[in-house]
Amino acid sequence: MYANALLAVLGAAVVRGQGAGEGFPPPSPQTLSTTLSGVLPVLPTVTPGPFAGVETEEGAIIDQGPANPSFEPVNGPATTQSSPPAATYQAVLPSTNFDDGTGSTITGAITISSNPSTPGVSIVVNFAGFPNAAAYGPFLYHIHEFAVPANGNCSATVGHLDPTDRGEYYPCNTADLASCQVGDLAGKFGKITQSPFIARFQDSFLSTNPSSPAFFGDKSIVIHSSNTTRLTCANFQKVSNSTGINGTSPAQPSQTVVPYNPGNAAGALTSFGAAGVFAAIAAFFL
Repeated sequence: MYANALLAVLGAAVVRGQGAGEGFPPPSPQTLSTTLSGVLPVLPTVTPGPFAGVETEEGAIIDQGPANPSFEPVNGPATTQSSPPAATYQAVLPSTNFDDGTGSTITGAITISSNPSTPGVSIVVNFAGFPNAAAYGPFLYHIHEFAVPANGNCSATVGHLDPTDRGEYYPCNTADLASCQVGDLAGKFGKITQSPFIARFQDSFLSTNPSSPAFFGDKSIVIHSSNTTRLTCANFQKVSNSTGINGTSPAQPSQTVVPYNPGNAAGALTSFGAAGVFAAIAAFFL
C-alpha cells in the first residue's frame, strides 16, 4: 500500500510535538524520480526526456505538473458512495499548530455528515486564523491516510486518502471529480484564500461506511501552506449516529465568507475553544 512507501520516505523526519513548530523555511525538498503509489504512481512523459523528477516535502509534491484532463487513476475513477449509514464526524483543530513558524494559529473545525438517501457526504468547513496569504497561501487541506498520533505529529498522517491510486502529480480535474484523489478537498473544491473560511460542499466519493475504501472516520484533516508544509492537523471523531450534529439535515451556511484581511486573521479564533467551535458548526445544521 502506498502509505507504507510514504512512511519510508518520512522515516528520517524528526518527530515533533504539536505546537513545537519547526518554523519556516520548511524542510529541505527531496527529489522523487521513481514511481511512488499515492504520490507519483505513473511517471509522466516529458519532452525532452527522461523524467528528471519532482521536488517533495514530507512526501508531498510541492509543485504539481501540468493539467492533464485525460489522466485516470491507476485503479480507475472513484466510486459514488450510495446509501451511506447516517453519521456525523468532526475534526476540531488543536489550540496550537504543528508548525508555528507563521506567527499565527489556525483554528476551527470540519464536520462531515451523511444521509442514507443522498450519495456521499455533506462537508461543512469553518476555519480561521490563517497567516498572511501573500507569504504562505493559498492554503491546501486534505484528508490524510492515517490519524494524528498522541504527540501531534502531522507528518505521521502520511499521504492523502487515495484508494484509486491517482497520485498528486497532475492537478485535480474539477470537471471530473471521480478522477481526483478522494481526500483532496482543496483540489476538488478550491484552495483556501480567505480567512475566516466558511463553506459547505457535497462530495459523492467519501463514505461513512467503515467497510468502504473511501471511509474517512479513522483518518485526519491536514492544512498546508502553499509549499505543502503541514501547518496543523486533527483527527476525525464520530459525534453523532445521525445526519447532522443535532439529527437534522445540513443547511447552507448562515454566514458568508469574510474577505481575507492579513491584519486581523491571526487572532480571529484563537480564543475559540473546542466547545465554541462545536457550537458554531452546529449552527449550520439548525
